[in-house]
Amino acid sequence: MKSILIAGLLATTFTLAHSANAAPQGPTMRGHAPGMEMIKTLSRLSLSSEQMDEVKKLVTAFKSNHERPDASPEYPDKSDFASLSESEIRSLVETKILKQQSHHFAIAELRSEIYNLLSESQHNMLTELEAEREAKREVSHGAKRNTDRSTMRSQPSRGPRLPFEELQLTDEQLASLETLNATFRETRFQHKVTMDALRNAEQALVRSDNFSESAWHALYAEYKDDLVNAAIEDITHKQATFAVLTDAQQAEVQQRHKNEDALRRLFSGN
Repeated sequence: MKSILIAGLLATTFTLAHSANAAPQGPTMRGHAPGMEMIKTLSRLSLSSEQMDEVKKLVTAFKSNHERPDASPEYPDKSDFASLSESEIRSLVETKILKQQSHHFAIAELRSEIYNLLSESQHNMLTELEAEREAKREVSHGAKRNTDRSTMRSQPSRGPRLPFEELQLTDEQLASLETLNATFRETRFQHKVTMDALRNAEQALVRSDNFSESAWHALYAEYKDDLVNAAIEDITHKQATFAVLTDAQQAEVQQRHKNEDALRRLFSGN
């Protein structure tokens, strides 16, 4: 029963952290449910009753000190990007990343405290479990790529999903979007590489004896320019794709986004 209660606490805690700490648009975080991975991992470490009690105290304290944030958009709606200047975009991104940094530190501190509760044998087991999970992920991705190739051989050729596919786009508009996507593909991949490197550095710091708020800020200072530039490049790319649309199509997209946002707020209770 106690393990079930701990799992519930961790699930809501990391859901809170994930919504508060969503990465800036552009870089992609490796792993979409870090909280669930941690829950599964802890459940396999055979925590003692004392460790379970300590984890519960840490998570309960974290939740009481960090209120659940409103489910507001990370940035203005895509349709609002067109009116933003380069300096406005940079200011928006830098403000958002600075806000995220404090949230990220709070969850990292919790992770560090939980890690320090574990014994040396549990640390070793944790490393083995993570290596096993990473190996399975690689195998899964490889299988998916092979399946995609097999599917493509038996079906008509089709490019990657394009934005605004729900609109009646002309051949010229489709060609423009395909060109923009192809040009941005390598940039998007480099964003992912940067985020993977940052997450690896975060994990190493969280589990080291040198973890502190100053060390955390120093790490983010090292990656700040990359994070800011990645987010700016992503927003600029969205500006370019939105500019392909006609005024009427842009108005239709804006109305759809307003409707989606109203429904999102209705169901989230915000």
